[in-house]
Amino acid sequence: MFVRTLLAFLLVAGSSTAGAQTEWQRQTVTSDGPSSVSVTVYRNPSRQADQTMNLNYLGGYALVTEQRTIDLPAGEVDLRFEGVAGGIIPQSAIVTGLPDGVIEKNRDAALLSPSALLNGYLGRGVTIRRTSVATGVTREFDANIRTDASGGMVLQTAEGFEALQCTGLNETIVYPAIPEGLSAKPTLSIKSRIIAPTRATVTLSYLATGFDWQANYVANVSADGRNLNLFSWVTLANSDETSFVNAQTQTVAGQPNKGRDNIAPASGSSIAFRCWPQATTSDIQLRNRAALGRLSSFRTDEQDMITVTASRRNEGMMEMAAPVSVMKAKQEELGDLKLYRIPEPVTVASKSQKQVVMFEKSSVPFEQIYEADLWAFNSVDQSTPLATTLRLQNKKRDGLGLALPAGKLVAFKEAQGAQLLLGEGSLGDKAIGEEVDVTIGTSPLVRYTLKVVNDVDEESRSYADMELRITNASLQSASVEIMIGRNDRERLTKVSSKLGRKAGKDFWKVSVPASGERVLKYRLKRR
Repeated sequence: MFVRTLLAFLLVAGSSTAGAQTEWQRQTVTSDGPSSVSVTVYRNPSRQADQTMNLNYLGGYALVTEQRTIDLPAGEVDLRFEGVAGGIIPQSAIVTGLPDGVIEKNRDAALLSPSALLNGYLGRGVTIRRTSVATGVTREFDANIRTDASGGMVLQTAEGFEALQCTGLNETIVYPAIPEGLSAKPTLSIKSRIIAPTRATVTLSYLATGFDWQANYVANVSADGRNLNLFSWVTLANSDETSFVNAQTQTVAGQPNKGRDNIAPASGSSIAFRCWPQATTSDIQLRNRAALGRLSSFRTDEQDMITVTASRRNEGMMEMAAPVSVMKAKQEELGDLKLYRIPEPVTVASKSQKQVVMFEKSSVPFEQIYEADLWAFNSVDQSTPLATTLRLQNKKRDGLGLALPAGKLVAFKEAQGAQLLLGEGSLGDKAIGEEVDVTIGTSPLVRYTLKVVNDVDEESRSYADMELRITNASLQSASVEIMIGRNDRERLTKVSSKLGRKAGKDFWKVSVPASGERVLKYRLKRR
């Protein structure tokens, strides 16, 4: 009997303890910001090498890794990571360091803004503060908001319904508090169950949109035109509203596979103000003039403010201060990709660009060539300039021998003590050992024509005799390369000069003497 009583007591005590363990106290813990952060920027995969970054829409992304030290109470904790990137891709977030793991995670898209604040008080009471411009007298009264931010801002007061900003007076809404769920900063929240109070060092990693980077090259051509000094920058941009202070920063060159991410935009649209005739017909005209005048000035001010803000933002992103010390990005291997690490922590500021030196090479030999890509039978009767291209060999013995990420190049040459612009071009990603061609413009002095000399049997168009003429009006000889394309049913015969093959096309390389010309004749035969 005693044994059965003891067993029953233990079973009841055990079930009570288990029930107590399942009763979790729910608490909210906020982490204001990271103690350390790393930002790795990836290029826009859709942007071509000859395209500059669109500062109004950066199509790249970044991997952000943050460390935060957080005091966690026991119970079910809603942990809020404030100050994350506004373009965070929530499904990519990984949280480590929590003692008992993560139950769920959410991106809080409801950011504090005039429209979000208004929508949070829909159907609730606020205070309207109205000031007379003529007398300066301020009056306050209670009102309920009856429409959301897009519905014309209708209020219900003791005197009836009216539209805000339609009286011609200065009006302000005074809210009693910030609605629950609105965040002043972009926030990622997670839920976890903590068994015992602890201080944890938590690592948060996530992908975020609104970033991009590119390489920028400056080539200074020597006076003799045989060598150049090549200077390269890493230029990275951040269009996000969040700044990352003292961040370990790096960029990645290459094209890692990444799908498209659909992210719900954060709340914060503009408030719509609409007015309509009210009161009696005797004073409609006067009050409408005042209301429309007030509404017009408000919209103009709002539009001007938006324009100025956008202008300042773009100017801020375009302005790049010169570095006060030489700090060069270090190249590292990342599988088949290349990583360029900035050796010291830097601030990746919101709505801004940053430039860091990538490398500087002196006395790099190069060849200036003039080239064109033609179709064998497409006649060009009018004298046409050839493209001017700088050709470098990406080899250590030729002064380079390092991976060159895609970017824009600007070429200069000194003339009478001044640096003059030769032209601009672009290059794609180039591995060690590859030939690097950068077309910087066209030459008005080195030109070509392609004419049909004799088209035999015009009905069947069996073959045509062609003449390609290259003229050089400069005082130096010109190295010319012509690519001649044709389809599989055509072939070139009776060629006056030997042709090679390059990139699947016939290829003519020739040196045109100063103030001279060279002529290539061939027969295009159709099978």
